[in-house]
Amino acid sequence: MHPILFVISGIPIYASPVFLVLAIIIGFFVGRNEIRRRGIRDKEFYLYWIFSVPVALVLAAINSAFFYNRLLYVFSNLGELPSSGLVTFGAVIGTLGLGFINAKFYKRSVGQTLDVISIILPLIFGVYRIGCILNGCCHGLETDGLFGVYLPNLSGQWENRYPTQIMLLVFDFALFFFLWKWRLKNPVDGKTTLFFLLSFSIFRLLIDSLRELPRVNDWINLHQLGSIIILLITLYVLIMIQLKKSSQKD
Repeated sequence: MHPILFVISGIPIYASPVFLVLAIIIGFFVGRNEIRRRGIRDKEFYLYWIFSVPVALVLAAINSAFFYNRLLYVFSNLGELPSSGLVTFGAVIGTLGLGFINAKFYKRSVGQTLDVISIILPLIFGVYRIGCILNGCCHGLETDGLFGVYLPNLSGQWENRYPTQIMLLVFDFALFFFLWKWRLKNPVDGKTTLFFLLSFSIFRLLIDSLRELPRVNDWINLHQLGSIIILLITLYVLIMIQLKKSSQKD
């Protein structure tokens, strides 16, 4: 659509990396505001942020390389990563995993720390999706149905497609605004994270069925498999929590 925003001295400035950087900056300031509200020290957040950004990007790149079977290409063309597409599953695993380590290191509630991360993640993804729309990546399958929108793929081929980039953007921002408002009700530590993971995995399971993606078999693709894994792990944690509550009552 418009992958190059502008050109400076002959150097093209691509939409995806610009909105990726913008997303990280916005996520930082929104996250800092939230940790201060919760009484978490700035030093803890800064240390987390220093490590989480590169780890999330690397895992998102590895995730992309694995899903698209292009591991050697990705690591020999690192400069193209932001414009060729990052996979958010790796970013989710990386940021939450580091949040767990950070909470344990500072002897703080794991649930409280992960809840902050879970609130800002959909905001970061939403801003980054603007770059995806301009870049033409994350495009949907061609369709003649009612929901088809005339959009290009990453190669610049325009067809009526499911507007999956727009669907993902709307979902990410809607989830962020819901969690941002819900946080004021002070839900139990960890509940926000579980809600985020359930919503993220279920929605991606549905939306990714409308995308051109490498397939495991005739009825499921690799992205959907990732969603199912996250969903099953989240459901397992929920079951364990309920069992623990039941045993305490007994």
